[in-house]
Amino acid sequence: MNAAARLARLRLPLRTPRLELRLPSARDVPDLRRSFRDPRTARAVGASLHSPAERRDPARMVARTRAEYRRGEHLSLSVVLRDGGRCIGRVGLRGLDWPWRKVESLSYWIEPAYWDRGYAVEASWYLCRAAFSSLGLRRIASQALAENAPSLAVLRRLGFVEEGREREAIRRRGVSHDMVLFGLLRGELAPAERIAASPRVTRRGRPGHPRPRGRGRAPRGPGRAPRGSR
Repeated sequence: MNAAARLARLRLPLRTPRLELRLPSARDVPDLRRSFRDPRTARAVGASLHSPAERRDPARMVARTRAEYRRGEHLSLSVVLRDGGRCIGRVGLRGLDWPWRKVESLSYWIEPAYWDRGYAVEASWYLCRAAFSSLGLRRIASQALAENAPSLAVLRRLGFVEEGREREAIRRRGVSHDMVLFGLLRGELAPAERIAASPRVTRRGRPGHPRPRGRGRAPRGPGRAPRGSR
């Protein structure tokens, strides 16, 4: 089975209590363009996930990510509010290694207007669950800047285990930053009850009963995309 056929085993869209995770399309472009007008989005996402040209013209981003999906190389999904249909970010699996059944990086970003509502945890948890159950992956890695406390908190809440630190891994505006490395194995994903117990995601602790505007911190930027994706 080739890479494209393997990735196609994942039935899309994925639906969570508050979100729909689907392949990007032209209808997302106006929302993405609006997101990237906010300088906080550009700072959070950087060039590791989307080039400056793609941030100026999100249609290029849509075309690239759909082509990567067709080749079975990467999976990047739009994070869309089920109530209203607005695209508020992206979540994805970068660097799918089918022979070893692992992925180089879980990546995610949420539009600043929707920070602090738990959307990154919700989107990432459902994608990781599908990656293990539908795609047969055995390991998902991710990375976050050492000073990016919200993103570190998301990964730990999902069940990721800290595996090391890459010192002075990247430079931004002339400043070096450490990268914290994480890994998640099959069976380590946080149980649904732990995610659902948060008032950010559901009420009464039962999936499928969303509580709007719950509290909690969402990441203010993605985990780093794998090298070579810039």
